[in-house]
Amino acid sequence: MAVPGPKFYWRSLDQLEQTPEFNEFLQREFPQAASEFPQGLSRRRWLQLMGASLGLAGLAGCRWERDILAPDVQRPPNRIPGVPQFAATCFEYGGNVRPLVVTLYDGRPIKVEGNKEHPLSSGASDTISQAAILHMYDPDRSQSIVETAGTESFTRSKSDFDLAFGKILAAAKEAKGSGFAILAEGSTSPTRARLVKEFRSQYPEALFVEYEPVSYENVSSGAEIAFGQAVLPFYDFSSAKIVFSLDCDAFGHDRTAVANMRGWASMRVPESGEMNRTYAVESQFTSLGSVADHRLALKASAMAGFLFDLEAKIDRMLADGTASEAGQDPGQKLQLALAADLVQHRGASVITVGTHLGPEVHARACRLNEKLGNIGKTVRYIPASNIGGESQQEQLKRLISNLDRGAISTILVLGGNPVYNAPGDSNFESAYKKASTRIHLSDYVDETSLVSTWHVNRAHQFESWGDATTADGRLAIRQPLIEPIFAGQTDVGILAALVGQGDVPADQVVRATAQGIDSTLSDDRAWQKLLHDGFLVDQVVPAAQVAVKAGLELPPIVAVSGEDLEVVFTPHPALFDGRFANNGWLQELPDFLTKVTWDNVAILAPATADKLGVKTGSRISVSVNGRSVAAPVYVLPGQARNSIGLALGYGRTAAGHVGGLVPTGNSPKDTVEPVGFNAYPLRLSGLLNVAVGAKAEVLAGTYKLALTQDHHAIDTIGLEGIKGRIGELVREATLEDYKAHPDFAQHVVHHPPLESLWKERSSEGRAWGMSIDLSKCTGCNACLIACQSENNVPIVGKTEVARGREMHWIRLDRYFTGSIENPEIVGQPVNCMQCENAPCEQVCPVAATVHSPEGLNDMAYNRCIGTRYCGNNCPYKVRRFNFFDYNKKYEVAESNLSLMVLNPEVTVRERGVMEKCTYCTQRIQNGKIIAKNEQRPLADGEVVTACQQACPAGAIEFGDLMQTDSRVAKAHANTRTYGMLEELNNKPRTKYMAKIRNPHPSLNEGHGADHGGHGHHS
Repeated sequence: MAVPGPKFYWRSLDQLEQTPEFNEFLQREFPQAASEFPQGLSRRRWLQLMGASLGLAGLAGCRWERDILAPDVQRPPNRIPGVPQFAATCFEYGGNVRPLVVTLYDGRPIKVEGNKEHPLSSGASDTISQAAILHMYDPDRSQSIVETAGTESFTRSKSDFDLAFGKILAAAKEAKGSGFAILAEGSTSPTRARLVKEFRSQYPEALFVEYEPVSYENVSSGAEIAFGQAVLPFYDFSSAKIVFSLDCDAFGHDRTAVANMRGWASMRVPESGEMNRTYAVESQFTSLGSVADHRLALKASAMAGFLFDLEAKIDRMLADGTASEAGQDPGQKLQLALAADLVQHRGASVITVGTHLGPEVHARACRLNEKLGNIGKTVRYIPASNIGGESQQEQLKRLISNLDRGAISTILVLGGNPVYNAPGDSNFESAYKKASTRIHLSDYVDETSLVSTWHVNRAHQFESWGDATTADGRLAIRQPLIEPIFAGQTDVGILAALVGQGDVPADQVVRATAQGIDSTLSDDRAWQKLLHDGFLVDQVVPAAQVAVKAGLELPPIVAVSGEDLEVVFTPHPALFDGRFANNGWLQELPDFLTKVTWDNVAILAPATADKLGVKTGSRISVSVNGRSVAAPVYVLPGQARNSIGLALGYGRTAAGHVGGLVPTGNSPKDTVEPVGFNAYPLRLSGLLNVAVGAKAEVLAGTYKLALTQDHHAIDTIGLEGIKGRIGELVREATLEDYKAHPDFAQHVVHHPPLESLWKERSSEGRAWGMSIDLSKCTGCNACLIACQSENNVPIVGKTEVARGREMHWIRLDRYFTGSIENPEIVGQPVNCMQCENAPCEQVCPVAATVHSPEGLNDMAYNRCIGTRYCGNNCPYKVRRFNFFDYNKKYEVAESNLSLMVLNPEVTVRERGVMEKCTYCTQRIQNGKIIAKNEQRPLADGEVVTACQQACPAGAIEFGDLMQTDSRVAKAHANTRTYGMLEELNNKPRTKYMAKIRNPHPSLNEGHGADHGGHGHHS
């Protein structure tokens, strides 16, 4: 068998087609001179776009009570100044609960990590959890209670609100709740559930409604159809030898996303034995689909038909062991191979279904998991305590109906933003305005707050007491890490006031709930242990005993046409449903698949784009049932034909100075154009997730997107070099080829023995190095945000990103290979390689970049004069130049809040210097100091870089290469390991482990093709 040769890889369709726009971008390595003011950008907007939350303009127009941070007169117990402390807590959004540990410096939270003791985290985290710290220090967060009367608004004190709210409650209680309603965002909080139950008891005629634009209702409803119980699945990917994902991104916004990635990656180690095999059938690329061994592009409306056919094949195989002929259709071939694999690995497979697919699809998946013997092994079900009964859509319709007919005079909205994200045909805003008293508790003065009579500023989750139920059913505690910055209120506090417990301290309200779950928590030591751990470690949550109903009948499959257009609405990978639209880190985060920043797009397949006559950057109008929105086009290889993907969460008009701010009668005077377009008006009742029969019309003009994938392509000559070398930069093989040639990765490039022109340095005592396993990496971006948070990496705004000036110290390169219609994807994180023979050091005229005794490529910022020679000479293009002083806002007196997000152990860089990855040298030094003080050697794994700690897949190892038994040294010694461009004799300290795929033998030549849909079912 021959050693597998390199494939042909390409970065984007623009590169593949050599478009004029792409070639124009390559005319120079760096954008225009650093002194040049951004072209086409007003000075006002440029000032708005400087800083961690880009909030300088908002600060300039606002004043709040001046706080002076002074050192303690007496040192608090157990605290040493400058030594970090750690506190356990949790963060919840949209029913997703993340167990966390937050680092505090002198009482100031600055860094978020996963709780390594919790099985759902194991110390890892995700992008939204990492970015939550920036959310807390956002100066655009609401700072006060505001009462609005007509067109005038007045700032009120808490006592003013308490007085008015007390009168409202007295009247509501006297009327037994008649005319009173609560609309709340979703939550798994047992304390909130307890208080809501008490509220319903005291106000029997009141209405309580829960609404989330993105929820797990289809999942629980499907389980209820199949089992007769409202339960939610909990998957064990670490035991699954076959993973089948039906339009589901189990690695994205999922209740167990972090655990799913960690479990899946543990089965992608070819050296450890049998690898899992992953199949994905999806309408557009997901994180899970990008790493699948086999992937089929299929319209979302055809998913039910695909699962129907798959079940029929499985039934036949289980009955008599035979299978029908697959024929020549690639989709049928994949379906047959998948069915065979699932049957062969009964009890060791997982079938997951996207939350946007209908309940009947989920019910069929439940039945399949039972037939395959997965329930109780790789799949178990947890009671969905806060889900069930009347659906959220039915509840919302009933609320709107009552508002319309004047049956509700007072409505309390706890979180959420229904004016922005309610179904486009619900007319929520007009109905909402008919209530005479409208109270909105919110983090921001958002779209719903602007049409409310009372806006109550909400405390951040890191500032308040609360609790949640993690996906495995355990109680997680949220405790305040800092005094509320703006004295905000909480859901728990307002609900407690509703039921007459307003005088009870918040911690006691939460503790009362916890004691109801575990009576031992009445003991102070047990309670303190819970606060220390962050969750009930010893809590045993038995899985629900489920069985598919006898004679279960599912609705017949409705035939779909492969030529009809559909629209699939998805939560954005970074902004989710839009609640994080004012978070600059998330706005500037390049989407792993599209590489788009600061925008959402209409994602089209190449064939669909050709039919419409559009390309990336064209503008189209997408229509559903007569409602339309204008959107820029992004042509994504691997998108299902005639399926348009629209991400939610953009087009905000009252997000803040980052996400968009359009003045109204009751809003600030500043104007910031909305970022992206609002897809919610197309999301109609009954068509919330998939809208069939959509239309697309080409609009005049083009739209400038800020894409990052083609950045750092150098120039035309350099591009040709990259094209020829991508197969060397990313190396992969099938499991079969790897077993035959385990050292294949080291033979991709052949070169003579490498000799240096000078005597090479030798490390003194330690040699720090890193390993990245491409077989595990899912492109989740957690490493990028973790690095940004840890190292004070600034954001630069859309205009600067479009000019190639983003500052991220890590980039995640994404390469396609194969056909445009159905390509494979390889992702590769790239940071500073910390070369032993670093080419940047050789050309720096002022020795600003130097080599440390332990082998690190250090930067002396106060020496750098900005020649950028180092950037020119770096073959990896991982050095970033500060074209502008993106941190200048910290010199402004009002910027104390933004200043608090900075890590005090990392230098804040000024304009005109080079920045790059440092292997988190501050963490290295801290580890060394601790070991020295304790008079012991530094242990392997004691120093963990920010990217390594955040990585859910465990793809990154870091440590001392001089310790031959260290994990990183073993990884470097692995036969799969190679150095990127090591033929240049740079001797990189960061090395990669080649990607290994595990295709089915019958599908080894390809992964199927775009499948237009099944139209033959009855």
